[in-house]
Amino acid sequence: MLERMDFEEFFLVKFFGLTFSYGEETCIINLESDEYMFNPQGSLHGGVISFIMDVSMGHLCKKFIGTAVTLEMKTQFVRPVSKEKLRCEASFIKKGKEIIMVESRLIKENGKLAAIGTATWKLLNKND
Repeated sequence: MLERMDFEEFFLVKFFGLTFSYGEETCIINLESDEYMFNPQGSLHGGVISFIMDVSMGHLCKKFIGTAVTLEMKTQFVRPVSKEKLRCEASFIKKGKEIIMVESRLIKENGKLAAIGTATWKLLNKND
């Protein structure tokens, strides 16, 4: 039997140790990267980075607009991430009635940008 999947509480959020806070139309995720998240080259895996940014954007939409789904996402990896504290912040680029454009930035402990993601989201309504 599957457990109910609640925002901020689902399995992968707990597995990666993500913590959430919200600003004025921003979603902030804090976490500490660890070796089990790394690729064979010894840095944070790109899939993990994309996951964190996707979660930040989805939680942003949920908190301020409603439940939405990712239509497309682009991730740009700027610099490698080692074992360190990270901050990921999502904010709106444009909020339409059904389509939402969002940006997420992953910041390293030293304040430098590690990755940036942009995505298009579709707001779900009762008929979807």
